[in-house]
Amino acid sequence: MRRCAWSVCSLVLLWVLAWLALPPILRSQGEALASKALGRQVSIGRVQFLPWSLEVSLHDVSIADAQGQGFLLQVQRIYIDMELQSLLRLAPVVDAVEIDAPIVHVTQLAPGRTDLDDIIEKLSQPGDGKAASTGFALYNIAVHGGAVDFVDRTVNRTHEVRELEFSLPFISNLQAQRQVKVAPRVAFLLNGSVFDTLAEAAPFTDSLRTDATIHLADFDLAPYRDYLPAAFPVRLNSAVVDADVRFSFEQTPSAVVQLSGVVRAKNVSFLDKEHRELVSLDGLKLQLAELQPFARKLRIDAIDLDAPRVAVRRDGMGHFNLDFSSQPAQPAHTASAKTPVSAAKAKEADWDVHVGRFSLRHGQASWQDESIPAGAQMGLRDLVLQASDVSVPMKRAMHFAGSFAVQGEGSAKNPAVLAFAGDGNPQLGQVAVSVQALPLELAAPYLAQWISPRLGGALQADLGLAWNGAALVAQVARLGLDDLRLSCSQASVAACTDVQPSSLAMRGGQSLAEIKRLQVENTRINLSLRSVDVGRVVVTQPRALVDRSAEGRWMFERWQVAQPARPQSAVVEEPAPRAPWSVKLSQLEVDGGGIAFKDAVLAEPAAFTVSSLRLRLQDFAPLAVSAKPSAVTLSARLGAGRADPGRLEYEGTAALAPLRVQGRVLATQLPLHAFKSYVADAVNVDLRRIDGSFKGQVRYAESPKGTALGVQGDAALDDVRVRMAVQAPVDGAEELRGLRSGEDLLNWKSLGLRGLAVDLAPGKPLSVDVRETALSDFFARVIVQANGRLNLQELVKAKPPATPTVAEPAVPAASAVSVAAGGVEAESAPIIRFGPISLTGGTVDFTDHFIKPNYSAQLTELNGHLDAFSSVAPAGGDAPEMAGLELRGRAEGTASLDISGKLNPLTRPLALDIRGRMRDLELPPLSPYTIKYAGHGIERGKLSMDVTYQVQPDGRLLASNKLVLQQLTFGEPVEGAPASLPVRLAVALLADRNGVIDVELPISGSLNDPEFRLGPVIFKIIGNLVLKAISAPFSLLTSALDGGAEQGVVAFVPGSSVLDAPARTQLDKVAQVLIDRPALKMTVAGMANLDAEREGWKREQLQQAVLAQKRRAAVRAGQAADAVAAVGSDEYPALLKEVYRRSDMAKPRNLIGMAKELPPSEMEALLLASIPVSEDAIRALALARGVAVRDYLASRQLPQDRLFLGAAHVESSQTSWQPRAELTLAVR
Repeated sequence: MRRCAWSVCSLVLLWVLAWLALPPILRSQGEALASKALGRQVSIGRVQFLPWSLEVSLHDVSIADAQGQGFLLQVQRIYIDMELQSLLRLAPVVDAVEIDAPIVHVTQLAPGRTDLDDIIEKLSQPGDGKAASTGFALYNIAVHGGAVDFVDRTVNRTHEVRELEFSLPFISNLQAQRQVKVAPRVAFLLNGSVFDTLAEAAPFTDSLRTDATIHLADFDLAPYRDYLPAAFPVRLNSAVVDADVRFSFEQTPSAVVQLSGVVRAKNVSFLDKEHRELVSLDGLKLQLAELQPFARKLRIDAIDLDAPRVAVRRDGMGHFNLDFSSQPAQPAHTASAKTPVSAAKAKEADWDVHVGRFSLRHGQASWQDESIPAGAQMGLRDLVLQASDVSVPMKRAMHFAGSFAVQGEGSAKNPAVLAFAGDGNPQLGQVAVSVQALPLELAAPYLAQWISPRLGGALQADLGLAWNGAALVAQVARLGLDDLRLSCSQASVAACTDVQPSSLAMRGGQSLAEIKRLQVENTRINLSLRSVDVGRVVVTQPRALVDRSAEGRWMFERWQVAQPARPQSAVVEEPAPRAPWSVKLSQLEVDGGGIAFKDAVLAEPAAFTVSSLRLRLQDFAPLAVSAKPSAVTLSARLGAGRADPGRLEYEGTAALAPLRVQGRVLATQLPLHAFKSYVADAVNVDLRRIDGSFKGQVRYAESPKGTALGVQGDAALDDVRVRMAVQAPVDGAEELRGLRSGEDLLNWKSLGLRGLAVDLAPGKPLSVDVRETALSDFFARVIVQANGRLNLQELVKAKPPATPTVAEPAVPAASAVSVAAGGVEAESAPIIRFGPISLTGGTVDFTDHFIKPNYSAQLTELNGHLDAFSSVAPAGGDAPEMAGLELRGRAEGTASLDISGKLNPLTRPLALDIRGRMRDLELPPLSPYTIKYAGHGIERGKLSMDVTYQVQPDGRLLASNKLVLQQLTFGEPVEGAPASLPVRLAVALLADRNGVIDVELPISGSLNDPEFRLGPVIFKIIGNLVLKAISAPFSLLTSALDGGAEQGVVAFVPGSSVLDAPARTQLDKVAQVLIDRPALKMTVAGMANLDAEREGWKREQLQQAVLAQKRRAAVRAGQAADAVAAVGSDEYPALLKEVYRRSDMAKPRNLIGMAKELPPSEMEALLLASIPVSEDAIRALALARGVAVRDYLASRQLPQDRLFLGAAHVESSQTSWQPRAELTLAVR
C-alpha cells in the first residue's frame, strides 16, 4: 500500500510539476522552434497543460508578418487532447484537436508572389530521406470561427473568409485502421457566400476512394473578375453561383474522377473590352449527371437558361466585341515546357458529350454594327430553344425546336417571328423554318454600301432543309414578300426627282420600285444536283420607275455606290468546271404590274407607261440550253401623254434558247409615238400621235441558219398626226420652213391593213401580203419650200455619204428593167402583194413658199380605190399586173377631180397608165404664180384639165396634159413683179371666140434617167408657150393654121406685091383666126430688099408693061380694062414685041438704020436692062405688099379698126432673103 501510495504521490507530483513546468517550457520552446522553422516571430500568449488528461491548450498564438508590424496568423486557442495510447503505439494518437477563431492575413504582393513565400520555401526544403514515416491517429479534428483575409495588392482587393468551420472525425494511417473511411466537413463564408462540403474518403487505402458533396450558396464571382487577363475580351461583371455537386475519386488502377450534381447561376453578366454588356442571363441550371474529365466523358441531364441576353457589336474598324484573336500569344517557354509532356502522351480520345435536354427561354440578343456608314441595329427577343439528345460527336439524331422575335431599328411595332424545328445529325437530318413578317429593312444598312435606294418590305416563309450525307435539299413550301420596295433615301436624292409620275400611282411616296406581294410556293432546291424547281410564283402589283439620264446612265447604274479601289488580289486558281444549274419554273403569275419609262439620253426624252400588266408563264426553264417552249399569256396597257392608254395582249408560247415566240397578239391603240425619239435622228418629222393596232398570229424563231418571222392578222394605224420638225439646216440645205407651230403635215383617222401576212425564212425572200387596205379621213400638207424642194422630200434625213470602196460595175438600165419586169428576179428581192386599197375622206393642202407672195390650194373629199397589185408576175405571166385606180374629189371646194387608170407602184420603173380630169377650177387663187412668173394677176377664169401618164416597160414616160381655160382674164401689170410677160396676148392667142383655151402638152422622158423629173418638164412646156407668145405668137395658132404661118409672115414673089394663091389661102385662115379671137388686132408691115429683089422687080415691071399693053388693046377693042387679069403664054411674045417697039430705049439696028427684028428672049433681056431700079421704088414695093395683105384681110370681113398698116421696111443685102409681109398680133 505504501508503495502504491508513493507511486500515487510521485505521479501526482509529476503531474503537478508537469502542470507547472511544461507550460512555460512549451511556450518558450514552442516560440523558439516555430520562429526558427518559419522564419517569422511566433508568439504564444499562454499554455495550459493538464497532465492527468494529457490536454494541452495554446492561447493567443500568433505569427508575425514579414515586416513584424502585424500578424500573419492569430489563433485564439489550440486545444489538443492526447491519448495514452500514443505511448503504447509509439505513435501520436489524439482524441481531439480544436482550433478556435483562427485568423489568417495573407497578402499577394505581385502576381504569383505572396508574403507566405518565405515560409513555404522553408517548409518545402527536403528532409532526411532515411526517416521512417510516422504513424498517427487523429480524432475529432475541428476548426471553429476561423477567418482568412487575403489582401491582393495586384488588384487592390481583399477577400474574406468568415465563419470557417472544419471537422474531421477521424484520420489515421495506422495499419489497423488504414481501411477506415474519414468524413471531413468544411464550411465557411467566402466574401459572404456560403460554402459547405461533406466528404467521405479512405486516404490511406490503395484506391484512395473519395466521395464529397460540395454545396455553394450565393457564391458571388464578381470579386474575382479582376483575375481574368487584361487582354481577355470578356470581363466578368457579375455572377452568383449555387451548387450542389458530388465529387468522387478512385484510383483503380488509373485515376477516376467523377462529378455530378446541380449547378445554378443567376445574375450572370459579362462585359466586353469597352465595359459594355456582352452576355448576361437571369438564371442557369445545369443538371450534371456525370463528368469524367480523365475519360473525356460528359453527361448532362438538362441545361436550362433563363433570359439570356447577348449584345454583339462591331466597331468602325470591323472588330467584334467577341474577337479572341487579339489575345497575346502564350510565352514560348510555357509552350516548350508542355511539349515533352504532350508528346509523350498518346493521342487523346475525343470528348463524348451528351445533353439530355437543353432549354432556353426569354432569350434576347442585340446586334450593333458601326463598321458601315449608316450603322445597323437589330434585336432578337422572346428567344426560345428546346433541344434533346444533343451529343458530341453526334451519333444519333438531335431533336430541336425554337422561335424568336426580330426587332429592327425603326421597324414595325409588331416584330417578326421566326420559328424552327427539326432533328438529325451531320449525316442525316431535317429542319423546318417559319418566318413571319421579317422586315427587309434589316438588310438596308448593308445594301446601302452597294445601292443608294433603301430596301423595304416584309418576309413570310415556310421552308425546310434536309440532308443525307452530301445530298442537301431545301424545300420552300411558301415564301412571301409583302410591300417589297426600293425607296429614296438621303443618299439617292438625285434619283428621287419627280419619282411619282401621274401616269403610275406608287403606293410609297418615294418609291422607285415596289411589289405589293411576291409569293413563291412549292420550290425545291437540290444543292448537290444544282437544280431549282419552282412550283408557283405570284407577283402582285409590281411597279417600277425605269429611266435613263441625259448622260446615258440607267437608274440602276446611278443607284450603285462608288466602291473604293481594292488592291489587286493574287491570282486564284479557277475551280474545276461543274455542271450548270438547272432552273425550272412551273407557273408564274404577275398581276397589276406597271412601269413608268423615261429616256432622257435622246434629244427629246421618250416617256411611256405600262400599266395593268398581267403575265402567266408555265413550264419555263431560263437556263436550259434547249428547252421546249413555255406557255405565255400577257396583257398590259401602254400609255403616253394624256390620251387613253392602248392595250396589248399575247397568248402563245415562248422559249429563250434558242429564242422562239409563237402566239396570238391583240394590240389596240398602242401609242407608237411614245417611241418617236428613237427615230428622230432618221426623220425630219414630229410624230405627234400614232396609235397602232394588230390582231393576229406572230411567229419568230432564231436558228443557226438565220431568223424566221411570220405575221398574220389585221393591222391598223389610227389617229396619226405628223408635223414637220422645224430645225437647223440638214445636209447643207436651207433651214426647213413652211410650217407654223401647231400645223399638221400628215394625219389620218384610220389606216387599216386587213389580212396582213409577213413571212421571212432563211434563204428565202421576204414575203408581204395585204388582203385589203383602207385609209380614211386622211390629210396631207404638201409644201414647196423656199429652197424649191417639196417638204415630203425632207421626211427622211439623208444618210451621210459612205466611204467609197472598190468600185463595182454599174448595172445597165436594161438589166434593171428586165429584173423589174419579172425576167430574172433577184433572190433577195421581197415579194409584196397588196389587195384592194380604199381611200375615204381625204384632204390635201398645197402651199408654195418658193414664190412670193405664197400660194395655197386645197384638195378635199378625196375618195377612191386601188385594185390589187403585186411585185411579182402571176402564174404564166411575164410582168406584174397593174391595178385599177379610181380617185375622186374636189379642188379648192369648187373643181371636181377624177383620176382613173392602172398602176403598180411596186415595179421598177413605176408601171402606170392613168388618166386625170379636173373641171372648173377657179383660177384667181393662182395669182401668186402668175404675178411671179408673168407680172399679172388673174382676175377671173376657170381651169379644166385632162392628163394622161403612161410608163412603158422600158421606163419611158409618155404623158399628155390637156388644159382648158375658160374666160381667163389677167389684170394690169403688177409693179415690182419679178417678170412682165404678155400673158394677155397669149390668152388672146390661145382663147377662142368663147374665151376657151384648149392646150395639149405632150411629155416624154425616161424614168431610168436619174435626172428626169416630171414636174420641171411640165413647167418648162408651159413656160415655152408664154415665150412663144413673145417671140412667135403665130406658133400658138399652129392648130388653127394647119401648120402654116408659124413665123407670122406672108410670102411674095420677088419684086411683086401681088398675093398668090397660097398666100391668099394663108390669109383666109388668119382672117378666120382673128374672127374667132376678137380680142386680137393685127399690124401688117411690108418688107423688101433692093439687092435681092432687083431682078425680080425689073421682071415684075416688064410683066406689068406687057399686061398694060394687053389692056390698051382691049380698050381699043371696046373691052373693059378690069376684065384683063393675066397674060397668057401664047400672047406673051406678041405683047412683048409691042412693048419693045413702043419703048424709047436704044435698039439694035440694021444697015439701013431700022430696028432689027429680035427673038423674044433678046427683047426681054434688053427691056429688063433698060428698066431703072431705085430705093424709092423698092420702098413702094414694100408698102404695096403691106397694103395688099391688109386689103385682103379687110375683104374677109375683118373690121378696119383691127387692121393696121405698119411702116414699110427696106432691108439691106442678106444671104437668104424671102420677100414677105410680116404680121404682128396684139391685144386690142
